Amino acid sequence: MLNSYKSGRMKRNPEVILSSATQNQQLLELEDALKRLGGLYDALEVFVPAIHFQGNAPFRTFRVSDDEHTDSLACYLKGVKAVSTLNASLVLLRSGYTQEVGALCRMVDEACNEILFLIKPENENALSKSQEQFLDSFYQEEFNDFKDILKAHNPRHTVPSQKIHASIAKTMAASINPSDGQAMTSVVQKTLSGYIHGAYPQIMEMYGGNPPHFHMLGMLGTPRIAEWLSQLISYTDKLIIISTLVARKLGALGIEKLIKDLKSEFEITFSTRSDLSPAEMIKAANKFR
Repeated sequence: MLNSYKSGRMKRNPEVILSSATQNQQLLELEDALKRLGGLYDALEVFVPAIHFQGNAPFRTFRVSDDEHTDSLACYLKGVKAVSTLNASLVLLRSGYTQEVGALCRMVDEACNEILFLIKPENENALSKSQEQFLDSFYQEEFNDFKDILKAHNPRHTVPSQKIHASIAKTMAASINPSDGQAMTSVVQKTLSGYIHGAYPQIMEMYGGNPPHFHMLGMLGTPRIAEWLSQLISYTDKLIIISTLVARKLGALGIEKLIKDLKSEFEITFSTRSDLSPAEMIKAANKFR
């Protein structure tokens, strides 16, 4: 807890709290990895439908033709959003805003889950009703008529997260018990949601120091920086893995290989490779104290 450190002379455990120099170096390496991943998403753009400038002034904007609203395009756009969100997280972490990093990690986690949900049709070669509902909601415009936005706002009929988590768990059935997989995904999402909605346990992570106080100008110099740097490494690693699936879905096999090369380099740089199976990881997590 934050009460374990004092302002200005925090007690550092070298095995838990990274040195400032090490943190800066890892942030630079994360920035580089995300810059490369963003460049690969730029290269993937030629594999998605053309984007057009459409609409009437002053509400003109960029869109893809309605008849090209595919699951592949949705996966690509979710990946683009996740890369941007992780880049924003690095900016916030450099200023010490760990609570806000937690909220953005929740967004990245959701984007990754939604890509996994869409990456393969549930009914052999056809999308399931839940997948079709997801795409309808995703591509839905916020307003039918900008002249009267109060009356023209469209309700969004989203797919419950439980259905998305259950679907992902089924695809992992060969390596993990589906109920365990679904439970783990749900627990992670609900925990991170506390940073978005301002849950009591998450807010109290801001408290500490000598004298104890709420850190409302960021948490530089506290153990929280190392904790959330580790989380950003994990989510960047996860997004790189999922991005290989996005490239494969788009038929961009050459770019898929480049993303796999990035993944291999990332594993070496951050020692993210694990010999544990997914089932063993969950077993270890359940024993964590």
